Amino acid sequence: MKTAILGIDLSPASDRIIENSTEFKLFGIQKIILVFVLNLRSIEDFADYNLDSAQIKIDLQKDHLVGLGFEADTRIVMGVPANEIMRQVKINDAELVIIGSRGNTWAKSTLGETASEVLHNMKCPVLLVAFDNKPAVKREEELKLVELRHFGNYIRQLRKQIPKIELLHKSISKHVLLTTDFSDFSENAFQLLKNHLAPLPKLTMMHIQDVNRIAKHLEDKLEEFNQIDMARLQRLKEEFENIHPETEVEIVLEYGNPKQLIADYIKAKQVTLTVMGSQGRGYIGQFFLGSVSLRVARQAESNVLIIPFLKKI
Repeated sequence: MKTAILGIDLSPASDRIIENSTEFKLFGIQKIILVFVLNLRSIEDFADYNLDSAQIKIDLQKDHLVGLGFEADTRIVMGVPANEIMRQVKINDAELVIIGSRGNTWAKSTLGETASEVLHNMKCPVLLVAFDNKPAVKREEELKLVELRHFGNYIRQLRKQIPKIELLHKSISKHVLLTTDFSDFSENAFQLLKNHLAPLPKLTMMHIQDVNRIAKHLEDKLEEFNQIDMARLQRLKEEFENIHPETEVEIVLEYGNPKQLIADYIKAKQVTLTVMGSQGRGYIGQFFLGSVSLRVARQAESNVLIIPFLKKI
Protein backbone atom coordinates (compact mmCIF):
# COMPACT_ATOMS: atom_id res chain seq x y z
CA MET A 1 0.00 0.00 0.00
CA LYS A 2 1.49 3.31 -1.11
CA THR A 3 -1.36 5.85 -1.29
CA ALA A 4 -3.88 6.59 1.45
CA ILE A 5 -7.00 8.76 1.60
CA LEU A 6 -7.29 10.48 4.99
CA GLY A 7 -10.79 11.79 5.69
CA ILE A 8 -10.64 14.93 7.82
CA ASP A 9 -13.23 17.26 9.34
CA LEU A 10 -10.89 19.98 10.69
CA SER A 11 -11.67 18.95 14.27
CA PRO A 12 -9.03 18.47 17.01
CA ALA A 13 -9.39 14.74 16.34
CA SER A 14 -8.17 15.25 12.77
CA ASP A 15 -5.19 17.16 14.15
CA ARG A 16 -4.32 14.26 16.47
CA ILE A 17 -4.38 11.78 13.56
CA ILE A 18 -2.09 13.94 11.44
CA GLU A 19 0.31 14.60 14.31
CA ASN A 20 0.72 10.82 14.73
CA SER A 21 0.75 9.98 11.01
CA THR A 22 4.27 8.53 11.00
CA GLU A 23 2.56 5.37 12.27
CA PHE A 24 0.98 4.90 8.84
CA LYS A 25 4.38 3.97 7.46
CA LEU A 26 3.60 0.56 9.01
CA PHE A 27 1.37 0.00 5.99
CA GLY A 28 3.97 1.18 3.48
CA ILE A 29 2.14 4.48 2.90
CA GLN A 30 4.19 7.05 0.98
CA LYS A 31 1.48 9.49 -0.12
CA ILE A 32 -1.46 10.83 1.91
CA ILE A 33 -4.33 12.72 0.30
CA LEU A 34 -6.30 14.83 2.76
CA VAL A 35 -9.99 14.88 1.83
CA PHE A 36 -12.34 17.40 3.42
CA VAL A 37 -15.99 16.98 2.41
CA LEU A 38 -18.47 19.82 2.80
CA ASN A 39 -21.44 17.68 3.74
CA LEU A 40 -24.49 18.28 1.53
CA ARG A 41 -26.62 16.55 4.16
CA SER A 42 -25.77 19.09 6.84
CA ILE A 43 -26.89 22.72 6.82
CA GLU A 44 -24.58 23.26 9.79
CA ASP A 45 -21.53 22.48 7.64
CA PHE A 46 -22.35 25.34 5.31
CA ALA A 47 -22.96 27.66 8.24
CA ASP A 48 -19.89 26.69 10.26
CA TYR A 49 -17.17 26.33 7.63
CA ASN A 50 -15.44 29.08 5.73
CA LEU A 51 -13.74 27.47 2.74
CA ASP A 52 -10.89 29.98 2.71
CA SER A 53 -10.02 29.31 6.35
CA ALA A 54 -10.55 25.58 5.78
CA GLN A 55 -8.04 25.64 2.92
CA ILE A 56 -5.51 27.45 5.11
CA LYS A 57 -5.82 24.83 7.85
CA ILE A 58 -5.68 21.92 5.40
CA ASP A 59 -2.56 23.39 3.78
CA LEU A 60 -0.93 23.54 7.23
CA GLN A 61 -1.83 19.89 7.77
CA LYS A 62 -0.39 19.05 4.37
CA ASP A 63 2.86 20.85 5.25
CA HIS A 64 3.05 18.85 8.46
CA LEU A 65 2.77 15.59 6.52
CA VAL A 66 5.46 16.70 4.09
CA GLY A 67 7.70 17.52 7.05
CA LEU A 68 7.23 13.94 8.26
CA GLY A 69 8.44 12.56 4.93
CA PHE A 70 5.17 11.92 3.12
CA GLU A 71 4.13 13.09 -0.29
CA ALA A 72 0.87 14.94 0.40
CA ASP A 73 -2.04 16.51 -1.45
CA THR A 74 -5.42 18.00 -0.54
CA ARG A 75 -8.97 17.85 -1.82
CA ILE A 76 -11.94 20.01 -0.74
CA VAL A 77 -15.15 18.67 -2.23
CA MET A 78 -18.90 18.90 -1.71
CA GLY A 79 -21.15 15.87 -1.38
CA VAL A 80 -22.00 13.00 0.92
CA PRO A 81 -18.78 12.32 2.92
CA ALA A 82 -18.66 8.52 2.55
CA ASN A 83 -19.45 8.69 -1.18
CA GLU A 84 -16.85 11.37 -1.81
CA ILE A 85 -14.17 9.53 0.14
CA MET A 86 -14.74 6.37 -1.88
CA ARG A 87 -14.80 8.43 -5.09
CA GLN A 88 -11.39 9.85 -4.19
CA VAL A 89 -10.15 6.29 -3.62
CA LYS A 90 -11.07 5.45 -7.20
CA ILE A 91 -9.76 8.67 -8.75
CA ASN A 92 -6.40 8.44 -6.98
CA ASP A 93 -6.07 4.65 -7.10
CA ALA A 94 -5.64 4.68 -3.31
CA GLU A 95 -5.03 1.47 -1.40
CA LEU A 96 -6.07 2.51 2.11
CA VAL A 97 -8.71 4.76 3.69
CA ILE A 98 -7.89 6.28 7.08
CA ILE A 99 -10.76 7.72 9.09
CA GLY A 100 -11.58 8.50 12.69
CA SER A 101 -13.84 5.93 14.30
CA ARG A 102 -16.25 8.31 16.02
CA GLY A 103 -17.55 10.76 13.40
CA ASN A 104 -17.63 14.54 13.73
CA THR A 105 -18.42 14.47 17.46
CA TRP A 106 -15.61 11.99 18.17
CA ALA A 107 -17.32 11.03 21.41
CA LYS A 108 -20.07 8.54 20.56
CA SER A 109 -20.03 4.93 21.69
CA THR A 110 -20.89 3.78 18.17
CA LEU A 111 -19.36 4.45 14.78
CA GLY A 112 -19.85 7.88 13.28
CA GLU A 113 -22.13 8.01 10.25
CA THR A 114 -19.31 8.56 7.77
CA ALA A 115 -17.13 5.76 9.16
CA SER A 116 -20.05 3.33 9.14
CA GLU A 117 -20.99 4.13 5.54
CA VAL A 118 -17.39 3.85 4.36
CA LEU A 119 -17.10 0.41 5.95
CA HIS A 120 -20.29 -0.84 4.34
CA ASN A 121 -19.22 0.34 0.88
CA MET A 122 -15.46 -0.10 0.97
CA LYS A 123 -13.46 -1.22 -2.02
CA CYS A 124 -10.08 -1.14 -0.24
CA PRO A 125 -8.81 -1.66 3.34
CA VAL A 126 -10.11 0.84 5.91
CA LEU A 127 -8.21 1.88 9.04
CA LEU A 128 -10.37 3.17 11.89
CA VAL A 129 -8.32 5.32 14.26
CA ALA A 130 -9.42 5.00 17.89
CA PHE A 131 -9.69 7.87 20.35
CA ASP A 132 -9.63 8.00 24.13
CA ASN A 133 -13.11 9.05 25.22
CA LYS A 134 -12.42 9.34 28.93
CA PRO A 135 -13.75 12.60 30.42
CA ALA A 136 -11.26 15.26 31.41
CA VAL A 137 -11.89 14.84 35.16
CA LYS A 138 -8.78 16.75 36.14
CA ARG A 139 -9.93 19.85 34.29
CA GLU A 140 -13.33 19.78 36.01
CA GLU A 141 -11.63 19.57 39.40
CA GLU A 142 -9.35 22.49 38.57
CA LEU A 143 -12.33 24.62 37.58
CA LYS A 144 -14.11 23.84 40.85
CA LEU A 145 -11.16 25.22 42.84
CA VAL A 146 -11.88 28.73 41.61
CA GLU A 147 -15.65 28.48 41.99
CA LEU A 148 -15.94 30.38 45.28
CA ARG A 149 -13.62 33.23 44.25
CA HIS A 150 -14.71 33.63 40.65
CA PHE A 151 -18.12 32.06 40.35
CA GLY A 152 -19.12 33.96 37.23
CA ASN A 153 -15.83 33.22 35.49
CA TYR A 154 -16.12 29.55 36.49
CA ILE A 155 -19.54 29.27 34.85
CA ARG A 156 -18.28 30.84 31.64
CA GLN A 157 -15.28 28.49 31.50
CA LEU A 158 -17.39 25.44 32.24
CA ARG A 159 -19.78 26.25 29.42
CA LYS A 160 -16.92 26.67 26.97
CA GLN A 161 -15.17 23.52 28.10
CA ILE A 162 -14.15 21.26 25.20
CA PRO A 163 -13.45 17.55 25.83
CA LYS A 164 -9.80 16.68 25.53
CA ILE A 165 -9.19 14.72 22.33
CA GLU A 166 -6.33 12.22 22.39
CA LEU A 167 -5.49 9.11 20.42
CA LEU A 168 -6.12 5.91 22.31
CA HIS A 169 -2.81 4.44 21.12
CA LYS A 170 0.12 6.51 19.84
CA SER A 171 1.78 3.36 18.48
CA ILE A 172 -0.29 1.36 16.00
CA SER A 173 2.10 -1.57 15.64
CA LYS A 174 3.00 -2.32 19.28
CA HIS A 175 0.58 -5.26 19.58
CA VAL A 176 -1.36 -6.39 16.51
CA LEU A 177 -4.27 -8.83 16.74
CA LEU A 178 -5.40 -10.82 13.69
CA THR A 179 -8.74 -12.54 14.15
CA THR A 180 -9.45 -15.47 11.86
CA ASP A 181 -12.22 -17.96 11.20
CA PHE A 182 -10.14 -19.58 8.39
CA SER A 183 -12.53 -18.28 5.72
CA ASP A 184 -11.29 -16.78 2.46
CA PHE A 185 -11.90 -13.34 3.97
CA SER A 186 -9.65 -14.12 6.92
CA GLU A 187 -6.99 -15.70 4.71
CA ASN A 188 -7.04 -12.56 2.58
CA ALA A 189 -6.42 -10.41 5.68
CA PHE A 190 -3.58 -12.71 6.78
CA GLN A 191 -1.86 -12.46 3.39
CA LEU A 192 -1.99 -8.65 3.50
CA LEU A 193 -0.60 -8.66 7.02
CA LYS A 194 2.19 -11.04 6.07
CA ASN A 195 3.19 -9.51 2.75
CA HIS A 196 2.43 -5.79 2.91
CA LEU A 197 3.02 -4.51 6.43
CA ALA A 198 6.31 -3.39 7.94
CA PRO A 199 7.86 -5.61 10.65
CA LEU A 200 5.79 -5.94 13.81
CA PRO A 201 7.03 -6.24 17.42
CA LYS A 202 4.16 -8.54 18.44
CA LEU A 203 1.37 -10.37 16.61
CA THR A 204 -1.42 -12.45 18.11
CA MET A 205 -3.55 -14.65 15.87
CA MET A 206 -6.86 -15.59 17.43
CA HIS A 207 -9.61 -18.04 16.50
CA ILE A 208 -12.78 -18.40 18.53
CA GLN A 209 -14.97 -21.50 18.44
CA ASP A 210 -18.35 -19.82 18.18
CA VAL A 211 -20.59 -21.06 20.99
CA ASN A 212 -23.65 -19.96 19.02
CA ARG A 213 -22.79 -22.40 16.24
CA ILE A 214 -21.42 -25.28 18.29
CA ALA A 215 -23.35 -25.51 21.57
CA LYS A 216 -26.69 -26.79 20.22
CA HIS A 217 -25.61 -29.74 18.11
CA LEU A 218 -21.81 -29.98 17.89
CA GLU A 219 -20.44 -29.56 21.41
CA ASP A 220 -19.43 -33.22 21.55
CA LYS A 221 -17.06 -32.50 18.66
CA LEU A 222 -15.44 -29.45 20.29
CA GLU A 223 -12.20 -31.28 21.17
CA GLU A 224 -11.88 -32.44 17.57
CA PHE A 225 -12.52 -28.92 16.29
CA ASN A 226 -9.90 -27.58 18.70
CA GLN A 227 -7.26 -29.98 17.40
CA ILE A 228 -7.98 -29.07 13.79
CA ASP A 229 -8.06 -25.34 14.37
CA MET A 230 -4.98 -25.28 16.62
CA ALA A 231 -3.12 -26.97 13.76
CA ARG A 232 -4.42 -24.28 11.40
CA LEU A 233 -3.25 -21.52 13.75
CA GLN A 234 0.14 -23.19 14.05
CA ARG A 235 0.40 -23.27 10.25
CA LEU A 236 -0.31 -19.53 10.08
CA LYS A 237 2.22 -18.86 12.85
CA GLU A 238 4.98 -20.78 11.08
CA GLU A 239 4.17 -19.17 7.73
CA PHE A 240 4.36 -15.70 9.26
CA GLU A 241 7.55 -16.43 11.20
CA ASN A 242 9.26 -17.66 8.03
CA ILE A 243 8.76 -14.18 6.53
CA HIS A 244 9.11 -12.15 9.75
CA PRO A 245 11.39 -13.96 12.22
CA GLU A 246 11.77 -10.71 14.19
CA THR A 247 8.10 -10.74 15.26
CA GLU A 248 6.90 -12.33 18.50
CA VAL A 249 3.94 -14.44 17.38
CA GLU A 250 1.32 -15.88 19.72
CA ILE A 251 -1.71 -18.01 18.86
CA VAL A 252 -4.93 -18.04 20.88
CA LEU A 253 -7.85 -20.49 20.63
CA GLU A 254 -11.00 -19.75 22.66
CA TYR A 255 -14.58 -21.01 22.97
CA GLY A 256 -17.43 -18.56 23.42
CA ASN A 257 -19.04 -15.50 21.86
CA PRO A 258 -16.59 -14.04 19.28
CA LYS A 259 -17.89 -10.47 19.59
CA GLN A 260 -17.42 -10.37 23.35
CA LEU A 261 -14.20 -12.40 23.57
CA ILE A 262 -12.44 -10.32 20.92
CA ALA A 263 -13.40 -7.07 22.67
CA ASP A 264 -12.30 -8.46 26.06
CA TYR A 265 -8.96 -9.62 24.69
CA ILE A 266 -8.26 -6.27 23.02
CA LYS A 267 -8.83 -4.47 26.31
CA ALA A 268 -7.00 -6.95 28.56
CA LYS A 269 -3.92 -7.29 26.34
CA GLN A 270 -3.79 -3.63 25.24
CA VAL A 271 -4.00 -4.45 21.56
CA THR A 272 -3.09 -1.41 19.46
CA LEU A 273 -4.34 -2.63 16.06
CA THR A 274 -6.98 -5.25 15.28
CA VAL A 275 -6.94 -6.66 11.73
CA MET A 276 -10.06 -8.40 10.41
CA GLY A 277 -11.52 -9.59 7.15
CA SER A 278 -14.71 -7.79 6.22
CA GLN A 279 -16.71 -11.01 6.36
CA GLY A 280 -16.53 -14.58 7.53
CA ARG A 281 -18.32 -17.90 7.37
CA GLY A 282 -21.67 -16.23 7.96
CA TYR A 283 -21.41 -14.16 4.77
CA ILE A 284 -24.69 -12.77 3.44
CA GLY A 285 -24.40 -11.27 -0.02
CA GLN A 286 -26.21 -7.99 0.54
CA PHE A 287 -24.19 -7.09 3.64
CA PHE A 288 -20.53 -6.30 3.01
CA LEU A 289 -19.54 -6.00 6.65
CA GLY A 290 -20.08 -9.02 8.90
CA SER A 291 -21.66 -8.76 12.34
CA VAL A 292 -18.44 -9.61 14.21
CA SER A 293 -16.37 -7.14 12.19
CA LEU A 294 -18.99 -4.43 12.70
CA ARG A 295 -19.20 -5.04 16.47
CA VAL A 296 -15.42 -4.87 16.84
CA ALA A 297 -15.24 -1.74 14.67
CA ARG A 298 -17.85 -0.09 16.88
CA GLN A 299 -16.54 -1.02 20.31
CA ALA A 300 -12.90 -2.11 20.19
CA GLU A 301 -10.43 -0.22 22.36
CA SER A 302 -7.88 -0.36 19.55
CA ASN A 303 -7.36 0.90 16.06
CA VAL A 304 -9.13 -1.41 13.59
CA LEU A 305 -8.07 -2.35 10.06
CA ILE A 306 -10.88 -3.95 8.02
CA ILE A 307 -9.79 -5.78 4.85
CA PRO A 308 -12.32 -6.38 2.06
CA PHE A 309 -11.95 -9.49 -0.08
CA LEU A 310 -9.84 -8.38 -3.03
CA LYS A 311 -8.05 -10.83 -5.29
CA LYS A 312 -5.09 -8.48 -5.86
CA ILE A 313 -4.15 -8.78 -2.16
